[in-house]
Amino acid sequence: MKSASLALALTILAASSAAGAEDSPAFKPVRVDEDYGYLRTVPHRTGFDRLRYISLGEEAYLSLGGEARWRVDASSAPRFGLGRETADTFALGRLLVSGDLHLGPAIRAYGELGLHRDLGKRAAPSPTDRDSLDAQVLFVDLTPATGWRLRLGRQELLLNPTQRFVAVREGPNIRQSFDGVRLTRTVGALKLDAFHLQPVVVSPGVFDDQRSRSQRFYGLYVATRLSALTSLDTYVLGLERDLVRFGSITGDERRISLGARLSGSAGALDYEAEGVAQGGRFAGRRIQAFAASAGGGYTLDRRWKPRLGLRLDLGSGDSDPTDQSLETFNPMFPKGAYFNETGLTSWGNLTALRASLGVTPARTVALEASYAIHRCRTGADAIYLQPLTPLVARCGGPSKDLGGATQLDGTWQVNRNFKLQGQLVRQTAGEALRVRVGKAVTFATLVTQVRF
Repeated sequence: MKSASLALALTILAASSAAGAEDSPAFKPVRVDEDYGYLRTVPHRTGFDRLRYISLGEEAYLSLGGEARWRVDASSAPRFGLGRETADTFALGRLLVSGDLHLGPAIRAYGELGLHRDLGKRAAPSPTDRDSLDAQVLFVDLTPATGWRLRLGRQELLLNPTQRFVAVREGPNIRQSFDGVRLTRTVGALKLDAFHLQPVVVSPGVFDDQRSRSQRFYGLYVATRLSALTSLDTYVLGLERDLVRFGSITGDERRISLGARLSGSAGALDYEAEGVAQGGRFAGRRIQAFAASAGGGYTLDRRWKPRLGLRLDLGSGDSDPTDQSLETFNPMFPKGAYFNETGLTSWGNLTALRASLGVTPARTVALEASYAIHRCRTGADAIYLQPLTPLVARCGGPSKDLGGATQLDGTWQVNRNFKLQGQLVRQTAGEALRVRVGKAVTFATLVTQVRF
């Protein structure tokens, strides 16, 4: 589809978005988690509700949905200007159309077609920029009994709201999909997910995306509530990758991650912490890596509900590339915009400290200003970009300082269907980058998103 067609679709949907019922539930990060079965008892459905529930019988119905997203990025120095990178401004367009078929309480089939385009990009398109018509999601759910669900096929995976290490990859143009099987068991506040998946490799042609033959991702994730305000998640995740490279060594990676996450609130205070230990083997070497995150905030009882936040993130790096141990933390399938939308910061070999101030001037508007400092944990390992791409082979030199990021974020949920988001980042180049002629980066993005 040409850019004009995508823009027209976006305009039409935006113009008609007011027809959606404002009291309907908010859209979810993973659209397959939405359930419009409640509309069966609504006698006079209006607006998009006519598409969200199309009756096919007493217990069967079809839901139709979709999304049009237009994103414009501008960067003064991609990759800190290293590798002869120059300033670039470009657009990314995404169009998704979905169908959700419920054949009674036991069988469900869900499909989502995607079309993705990049426009005006000076550099070569990344693997997540461009794809012709293809199946973004396509699975069958079997629910043999209450609390059980077996999902077979292509699916997205979201295990917790932070999406630190397993994300739907919302920031880039093409979201992350997996092919495989996932079994979910829910008992009260306890939810268990067991899965064996392979990431989908994007190819630019029509219906040619396939599962990776060289990667396997599996695990068990357990989430529960300790109290009304406190949640605890524990998990074990396995990642197998064939013929990958760390430093100058290429080999097979067999990595196991053991982790736990605690989150909650107490009055005006909110908190969240997560820790992961990784073991396994890579090219005959032991894997001994870790990551940790701890943060929280305090919301003042004042106009605009100001929230003061502080967060510390740590990801291990390899202290000696010549020994028999690999200590570089692998974030697996991370949220690329966790640090910011520039993609210039990854979990590998990192210490990051971030302070923030957020306000909500209106119920539908959120603003935040933040400042973060970034350092390498060890000079012997690389400086990594998202998700774990070496920018330079060694951070070592006169300093491990990677610089700081001053950031402004804004979100306006215009109505249920239409959202605007923006981010402005000034990321300085610390001494570890300046000695390699790295430059400071000014980055801006504006995202227009319509869902129905």
